[in-house]
Amino acid sequence: MLNQEKSLIRRILPHIGAIILFIAITMIYFAPLYQGKVLNQGDRTLFLGSSEELREYYDDEGESSAWTGTVFSGMPAYQIGIWGGAPNVLSYIEKPVRELTHGTAGPVLMALIVTYILFCLGGFKPGVSIAGAIAYAFSSYNFIILVAGHMTKAWTIAYIPLIVAGLLVLYQRKYLLSGILMALGLGLQLRNNHVQMTYYTAIMCAVIYIFVLIDFIQAKEFKGLLKGTGLLVAAVILALAANYSNVYNNYLMSEESIRGESELTANVGEDEKKAAGADWDYVFRWSYGKAETFSLLVPDVHGGISKQYGENSAPYKALIQGVQSGQIPQQNAQQLYRYTTEYWGAQPFTSGPVYLGAIICFLFLLGMIIIPHKLKWGMLIVTVLFILLAWGKNFQAFNDLFYYYFPLYAKFRAVSSALVIPAFTIVFVAIWGLKEFLYGDMEKKKRQKALYISLGVTGGICFLLWIAPGAFFNFISPVDEQTGLTQTGGFWQAVLATRKGMLSSDALRSLMFILFATVVLWLSTRPMKMDKTRMALIVSLIIAALVLVDLWGVDRRYIDEDNYMPEDYYEKVIFKQSEADRYILQDNDLSYRVLKLGDPFNENYTSYWHKSIGGHSAVKLRRYQEMIDYYMGAEVQYITGVCSQQFSKVAAEMQNNEQATMNDLLMGMNQGVYPAFANTPMLNMLNARYIIYAAEYPPVVNPHGMGNAWFVPAYKLVENADEEIKALGDIHPADYAIVDKRFAGQLDGLNIVPDSTATIEMTVYKPDRITYKSKAATEQLAVFSEIYFAEGWEARIDGELTDYMRADWTLRALRVPAGEHEITFEFIPHAYNTSRVITTICSSLMILLVLAGLGVLILRKKE
Repeated sequence: MLNQEKSLIRRILPHIGAIILFIAITMIYFAPLYQGKVLNQGDRTLFLGSSEELREYYDDEGESSAWTGTVFSGMPAYQIGIWGGAPNVLSYIEKPVRELTHGTAGPVLMALIVTYILFCLGGFKPGVSIAGAIAYAFSSYNFIILVAGHMTKAWTIAYIPLIVAGLLVLYQRKYLLSGILMALGLGLQLRNNHVQMTYYTAIMCAVIYIFVLIDFIQAKEFKGLLKGTGLLVAAVILALAANYSNVYNNYLMSEESIRGESELTANVGEDEKKAAGADWDYVFRWSYGKAETFSLLVPDVHGGISKQYGENSAPYKALIQGVQSGQIPQQNAQQLYRYTTEYWGAQPFTSGPVYLGAIICFLFLLGMIIIPHKLKWGMLIVTVLFILLAWGKNFQAFNDLFYYYFPLYAKFRAVSSALVIPAFTIVFVAIWGLKEFLYGDMEKKKRQKALYISLGVTGGICFLLWIAPGAFFNFISPVDEQTGLTQTGGFWQAVLATRKGMLSSDALRSLMFILFATVVLWLSTRPMKMDKTRMALIVSLIIAALVLVDLWGVDRRYIDEDNYMPEDYYEKVIFKQSEADRYILQDNDLSYRVLKLGDPFNENYTSYWHKSIGGHSAVKLRRYQEMIDYYMGAEVQYITGVCSQQFSKVAAEMQNNEQATMNDLLMGMNQGVYPAFANTPMLNMLNARYIIYAAEYPPVVNPHGMGNAWFVPAYKLVENADEEIKALGDIHPADYAIVDKRFAGQLDGLNIVPDSTATIEMTVYKPDRITYKSKAATEQLAVFSEIYFAEGWEARIDGELTDYMRADWTLRALRVPAGEHEITFEFIPHAYNTSRVITTICSSLMILLVLAGLGVLILRKKE
């Protein structure tokens, strides 16, 4: 018994040591998090801005709302974040990792742990498994998305190895373990709710399953195949049920958001009608360049990050020299500097390339040569497929097939992120190859030959890129000619030389790591006094260290000390109240909206303090976006031009008048801009009361804002969406309500008799509950400056449930009886609330079943 306990401890200790190592390197890399700092993340800013109203509502009143009024004039909060409500119990599994890593570093630590589990379950020794865990978790893309703030994507990627483990243990005929791993991995991935990453994972798993299927059929184990497949299907169903809320609401928003199919048919080509999803340009805007794919091996093959050159760089000095010599006009220099970045690839911009590590690419080729199992071909198929998908519009003939005909594909954007799958498959084959090289039965000469081939191919590529980068690349960005950069003489030559130097330097760097790894592996084939097992452990740990050094150095280009800020950074810096905010917040009216000029439909700062006309969301309501495209975008551009002209005029007058005050500026701006708002009916019907032109100055006040609700003297029924959007531009919202004929039944018998004394006003505003008081001598049709969304909003008149309709493309309308009444709109999404309860129940059941399954496995092991 004592010997058994010692043996158990001996087997467990390496795994405990691996976990301690993973925690240590995570804490060291993200050390500033433990010093009271936070990582400056772009999407965190967007999240905090869009969710502030919901958080305050929950903190102040203890109420949970699934609707927010502060983004795009109002939208569901399913993809933003909802405080309170029935929980998903799976979140408690992640909680220790989140707490230990301050949340931000959690995906990296989790990826280390689950990848280690994958390789250990595959029969890999701890040293090799550690190398694989580091290679996957420290892949550059995992750090790039962290600094961008794509946390749901990062967590979703972290669980890919656990899902794949559920498939791969079927090769060992471990059916119950397969189901447990699949249920747990997929359940946790779905909980983090990044559908695109789960979609990519599903395609990869489908290919892997085909190879599993072939293995069972060749072995004629049909009963085992049915058993294993049945448990996998059950696991997938259980994982879906445990995340039913996310699944249901993703489906709902895919239909209602910009990722859904438009009702409009006018000016749409035949090809566009075939794709039930987002626009082609939206899906393929971020497409990885074909040559850019070499970044998997050499990080800065296309220049790295989209950032301006530093003040100590050769391009910056050449620009200054060009201005001083008169070669570059002073007025052009700033624009040239802003648009000239280190990155010169095919994407609009990037936070960094996908770099898997020179050693990993070298080991991948080695693995493809020496791994005897057929599954390596499945991994190669998946790798090639997803590289082609990442190319997007740069390989249009292939990717159009997916966009137009592959189910759900058109729902997703930024196809360059498809490289997350090769980031897994390449690492998997690489580490498998390392295992076979160190522990396999292949004779020494064949191993050495495979080593030399791998060195020759990967090292040869790096060598050529080092000594002759100009033979393969011209270092010209697609936008260089558009910006006039190619005509700037010395500055242009300095940019070309710098880009060339970055590639050459990184190629040499990758070559050196490949040579180090080759030497270490070659030495392992030489006769040594130590036994093979100990030697293999040492070599695998050396390779793990080299991989860590390689990836750590590149990752530091994206997350280093400069990316961390004080703990109160977001509150005191990002969301610091401006002069315009302070002025607006003096308005105590219950509800009005604010438009911030500049880039209103790509920022959520305004939503932090106000109810914004604009915002930023990948799932903004489709009809709202179409109203922007058809009308509101032009109105914003028009108002921006008027404000710009008036501001210049008033600023010049103030400069000549030393006695002028800020109030004079405000008065001058308002008087000059007031008339322009007569030409912005869409902004007016959305109750855009304040326009922020410059944050440091008071806002412009819109006198034509139509308020929270109004009675219309007439309405017009239209046949379809095309007529509806067209009619919206032909009328004034105060004179007519445009109503789709599908709501005609609600208007039967309505004969509007205008009442000049009629009134309707908002008396209560909460994110999910709005109350109005109305008074009219005759029956009226009221239009409310609130966004229509059928799934959840309920209307009541004096407490009695009543029907309401959509009017003016995206607003709500309601028949209001004569007399005095209380009208209430309340967001009660019954299906969503039910889905939350189902999620809680099923996630609890899933954890119980997983624990029971693990108990069975432990008992079997003891027996």
